[in-house]
Amino acid sequence: MPEKIFIIAGEASGDHHAADLVRELKAQKPGIEFIGIGGDEMQKEGVTLLYHISQLAILGITEVLKHLPFIRKVLKTVKSQIQQGVEAIILVDYPGFNLRAARIAKGTGVPVIYYISPQLWAWGEKRVEKMRRFVDLLLVIFQFEETFYKTHGITAHFVGHPLVDQVKIGKNEAQFRRENNIPLDRPIVGMLPGSREMEVRNLLPVMVKTMEVLKQKFDFIPVLGRASQLSKTLYEEYIPADSGILLLSSQTHYLMRYSYAVMVASGTATLECGYLQTPMVVLYSVSPITYWLGRMMIKIENIALANIVSGKRVVPEFIQKDITVENVSSALARYFSEPEYYTSVRTDLGRIKKALGKQGASKRAAEQIVSFLDSKR
Repeated sequence: MPEKIFIIAGEASGDHHAADLVRELKAQKPGIEFIGIGGDEMQKEGVTLLYHISQLAILGITEVLKHLPFIRKVLKTVKSQIQQGVEAIILVDYPGFNLRAARIAKGTGVPVIYYISPQLWAWGEKRVEKMRRFVDLLLVIFQFEETFYKTHGITAHFVGHPLVDQVKIGKNEAQFRRENNIPLDRPIVGMLPGSREMEVRNLLPVMVKTMEVLKQKFDFIPVLGRASQLSKTLYEEYIPADSGILLLSSQTHYLMRYSYAVMVASGTATLECGYLQTPMVVLYSVSPITYWLGRMMIKIENIALANIVSGKRVVPEFIQKDITVENVSSALARYFSEPEYYTSVRTDLGRIKKALGKQGASKRAAEQIVSFLDSKR
């Protein structure tokens, strides 16, 4: 009977990282089977999905409370599947849900592997004890995380960041522009309002109005990157027919690379933009209660991963009530009107590439997992 592994990723970035990991694990252990929770990328790699990430696109504490019955149902399914027999469970990011799944797996005697650690160094050191109790193998993607866990008496293994392999630019800017009917002689300003429906509803209206204000002063092409798992009609609710905003899907990295600047929802996308050295304005919006509780727990000054990894505030961040058309448009306008500032931001973002390590993160993670599983046999 082939080995079976349960794997969980709860959002788009995790789906991509998990898919790469599954591919590497299959290469190293042919015949291994995967079931779990994830998205289209994991499904393409042969993972049998019990739930799709589109069903778990929940952001914030109050939003989670509204969906508790469904979350309990999903966790019950996780427990049932684990009890039917799996070699291990692999958890990818998504800590609010995955730490609950870790507790369930540990309670049934199934080894727990956590790939892409929760950002406990930022907002939740109280959860360190949960990692100690429930996680058997911890694989981290930032060098400083290995040090962080070591200070708490937990062994973590730094494998590098998977986006180093995932960000592949296979066409030049002229090709990208021609394929999407974008004029060659005007800069692009990108709009990346997130991968969750609630993020889009919170941020896109401000982004659209910001574009309207900026176009009164500067000549550019506004281009919006659509998350593939969200419907086109969601975006069209907020984009006037005469706005001139171009909507693209499945070309996010090209949009990041060839934009003069972008507006982007806080998350992994800020790190990707930083890796590609594209200046940005970062927006973060959740429910008031979620924000209030979060501020009580957050231990660091910056929200954006691009700033965190850079070690300082390189690009502007606007949170909650500070997300206004005036603030965001002023921050973007500075990139156009102050060339020296624009150049300095690109230079500072250049440090991110070195900080993320070498290529092969998914392969190294798979090697650690295979070695761990073999030691358990």
